[in-house]
Amino acid sequence: MNFILGNGLIGRHLYYLLRDDALLLTRKEVDLSKDSWELPECSTAFICAGVTSTEECERHREESQLVNITNTLKLAEMLKPARVVWISSERVYDGSIPFRKVTDEVCPTTEYGRQKAEAERLLLDLGATVIRFSKVLGWEIPLFEGWIKRLEGNEFIYPYSNVGMSPISVSFAVDILSKIKEVGLFQVSGDRDISYSQIAYHIANQMGKVHLVQPVESKPHPYTTLECNFNVDIPDSWETIEGWCQNRLLTRAQ
Repeated sequence: MNFILGNGLIGRHLYYLLRDDALLLTRKEVDLSKDSWELPECSTAFICAGVTSTEECERHREESQLVNITNTLKLAEMLKPARVVWISSERVYDGSIPFRKVTDEVCPTTEYGRQKAEAERLLLDLGATVIRFSKVLGWEIPLFEGWIKRLEGNEFIYPYSNVGMSPISVSFAVDILSKIKEVGLFQVSGDRDISYSQIAYHIANQMGKVHLVQPVESKPHPYTTLECNFNVDIPDSWETIEGWCQNRLLTRAQ
């Protein structure tokens, strides 16, 4: 039996893929902000829960550290001898270099990234499987939806020109999770970095609203690509973006 903690984007989709041999536990059953839990027996445990908001980690450092580091480690220890699979992020790097190798030293620039890097180290010492993903796109992407809503209202949008992503679809991500059996550190991303402003222009072009896109700069994080260290066909970043756009526009047209 597989144990999946977390009913967010990845947890829900992973449960759907493994539903014939999986148990999905939500925050109601296992709340990582608490100190004790009743855990079922399992052969593999996928920990898909945590504080993922960069802003929330900065604002509430102690609380997010409790969830993302202290209690995640405690949970992994309690789950022994089950195999633990935990999801990390390209944010353990500073975004200054593309195609980071798995052997590159971590260099986070945010509290979220620092928490991910620390949890990685501790979980790897426990013998867990840790996989770093770049941006995982599901159906609901509030940033993109916000752009579309403002463009529909003929309002300007201000995407970052110096922040990028190398997206993968959630279906691709959960397929990877379901197939990895080895212990250790793994990573995967899309095949190239695309700036937020490029994506905004792409969306606006399909709506005939390119003139409303006004790129701005933020704290730079242009590169999110990771060098994959296991055998898998790396997805095309633009195909992932275009797939989301087409599905979104098709649904709205119905």
